Amino acid sequence: MSATVGRRLRIGAAIAVAAAIGVGLGLGVHSLIGGPADAGAGIPLPQVRGQAVWPQGVRKAPEFSLLDSHSKRFTLASLRGEPVVIVFMDSRCHQECPLIGRALAAGFKLVPKRDRPTVVAVSVDPWEDTPGSVQRAIKRFGLSGFRWRWLLGTKAQLAPIWRKYRIQVRRTPGDVEHTDALYLVDSKGYERAGMVYPFLPTWVATDLKTLAAESG
Repeated sequence: MSATVGRRLRIGAAIAVAAAIGVGLGLGVHSLIGGPADAGAGIPLPQVRGQAVWPQGVRKAPEFSLLDSHSKRFTLASLRGEPVVIVFMDSRCHQECPLIGRALAAGFKLVPKRDRPTVVAVSVDPWEDTPGSVQRAIKRFGLSGFRWRWLLGTKAQLAPIWRKYRIQVRRTPGDVEHTDALYLVDSKGYERAGMVYPFLPTWVATDLKTLAAESG
């Protein structure tokens, strides 16, 4: 995926503009990745640090079911009871996707192993992603040694999930352009934070520690 602002589907530019004019990033990115800006009004503010944040029990993560790169059926509900990072990736990407993977890995290393989430990577390249390309990407993206499931499917199977999570995907000659966003889901299946790359590993670590503390 290209590193230019245009090929980042203007997400990075929107964040930069929000910061420049003094608009809170939480509100700005919240609008970009979906949901009313006042979701959870009257509920105490969450203690997570993502660019978009939601209180406990407000924003249920949309469910989905797909086969992973090992041809095993996966459902989001199967991970209930533990935190989950949902990220959207192209296994052939040599720009943002590897950086996102390495930033996540760096954040995970800052928390105890018991508090590290499963990474659920949803393919944005149904045309070229294969079990083989996924295995190579996991190593290249720095996610070896962590829990992960990379979900594959046809465009017809994946597109409804992209829409549910406000992910824009566009195929171009030799490339796939997509929104570089991820969601942090708590152990009860609720979205708690949304991040658009670039983000800091410490943000990821801070939010994971918060979710671990909430779970007791």
